[in-house]
Amino acid sequence: MKCPYCLSEVSDQALACPHCTRDLYLIKPLLEKIEALERQLQELAGSAAAAAGDEAAVPAPQPVPYGTRADWVLLWLAPLLLLLAAHATITVILDLNTLYLRLVSLLIPLPFALLLMRRERLFPFWLGAGFALAALAVLGMSGVISLVDQVPVLPRDAREWREFAEYAASIGFSYATGLVLGRMLRQRQDAVAPQGARGLTMKVVNLLSTGKVRAGQLQATVKKVQEIRGTLTALSTAALSAYTGLQGFFGRGG
Repeated sequence: MKCPYCLSEVSDQALACPHCTRDLYLIKPLLEKIEALERQLQELAGSAAAAAGDEAAVPAPQPVPYGTRADWVLLWLAPLLLLLAAHATITVILDLNTLYLRLVSLLIPLPFALLLMRRERLFPFWLGAGFALAALAVLGMSGVISLVDQVPVLPRDAREWREFAEYAASIGFSYATGLVLGRMLRQRQDAVAPQGARGLTMKVVNLLSTGKVRAGQLQATVKKVQEIRGTLTALSTAALSAYTGLQGFFGRGG
C-alpha cells in the first residue's frame, strides 16, 4: 500500500510509515473500504459492459418504415377497398337497410389500423391517413350511388353534407381506435422486454436507491397510468366512431 501522507510504498501490515513516521492504524480501515468500493465499481462496470455487448449482439427488431408499399396496400388500401365492396354489396346488390352498412363500416378499419400501429411509431401521420381513407371511402360510395341512381356525386344541401361528414368521421374514428389499441399493445411489449440504456438505467436506479420498494412502486404506477390513459383514449375514439356513424338512425329516429 501507499502512505496517504508521503505516497511512499509501505507494507500492508505496517502501523506507521517508515519514511514520514506518520501513524497509519487509524486510516487503514478507511483505505481498505475505499479499495473494496473500487473493486465493486469495477465489477459493476464489467457487468454493464457485458450486458451492453449481449444486447448489441442481438439487435432489437426495427419498425417497418411508414412509406413501404406493403403497408399502403395491406393496411391502408385494403380497408378502403373492403369498405367500397361492402357498400356495393349491401346497398346496390342486396338493397339492405343502410344501418347494416354503418355497422360494417365501424368494424372494417379497426383491425387493419391495429396491425399497422403494432409495427409503426408515426401515430400522427397514420391518424391523418385514416381520416383521409374515410373521406375517400365515402366519396367512392357517393360515386357508386351517382352511377346507379344518376344523382350528383357531392352532397347537394347542408343536411347531406352533414351526413357525409358524420359517416366519414365514424370511419375515421374507427381507424383511430385501431391505432390507439395497436400502440397500447406495442408499448406493453416494449415494457416487457428490457431495451439497452433503459434497462441499464433501471438497474442503476435500483442499485443506488436506498428504497428499492419505492422505485418499483413508482415504475408500476407510471405503467398503470399509461395503460389507463391508452384505454380511455381507445374507448373515447370507439364511442365517437359509434356515435357519428349511428346517430342518424337512433338520434334522429332513422
